[in-house]
Amino acid sequence: MQYNTGWRRRGAASLALALGALVALVDGARAQISSQQVRQRYDKSTKGTSIEDYIKKLESDDAEKRLEGVKSLGESKDPKATEYLIQALGDSDMRVQAKAVDMLGEMRATDATPVLIQYLFLRSTEAQMKQRILAALGKIGDPRAARPIIEFLQRDLDTATRGTAIFALGDIAAPESADTLSQLAEAEQDPTLRRLASDALNKVQHHQAAIRKEAKGPSENFLEPKSPPPQQ
Repeated sequence: MQYNTGWRRRGAASLALALGALVALVDGARAQISSQQVRQRYDKSTKGTSIEDYIKKLESDDAEKRLEGVKSLGESKDPKATEYLIQALGDSDMRVQAKAVDMLGEMRATDATPVLIQYLFLRSTEAQMKQRILAALGKIGDPRAARPIIEFLQRDLDTATRGTAIFALGDIAAPESADTLSQLAEAEQDPTLRRLASDALNKVQHHQAAIRKEAKGPSENFLEPKSPPPQQ
């Protein structure tokens, strides 16, 4: 009887150890599966977020994918994106072109200024697209765009395009646009355009005044002659 009891105890202990090992093995397998699932989810969530993936979308035959690529490039704020957004200005789909213009404006991409100006003066560029280009140039704020926009205003333009050009000059706030805006504020027949020109002129004047004030700086105080001491 004692032998049987001892054997049973040893068997129970062995069984308990086996069960413990099995539980540990199962828990380890579950942990490994869980870790793999986390990694898969992470890879899935981060896949396709590099600028190279966005650029590949621009090569797609599907306009929707190209549109998605342009949007992603603009939102990436990566300086390398500017080059590809400029290329997208020549896309066959109008929506892709428009989004590329908008993204270049949002990125304040000064490198795009000359190309945007070229598209502004093309006869094949539609009026709505020209308005987008003008708005983008205003956001970019590159002073190089001021004189071409002043020249553009000499054309026979519809009210919306003319107003957008005036607004862009105010945003750019280049000093050479002050005279043109002053003339428009006085001579424009449309009251809305006169008000836009007046507001734009104020922007230019305030911006230039701020630049002059900043240019003086605190160092000028040291350059000014000190007042003579009071006479005894």
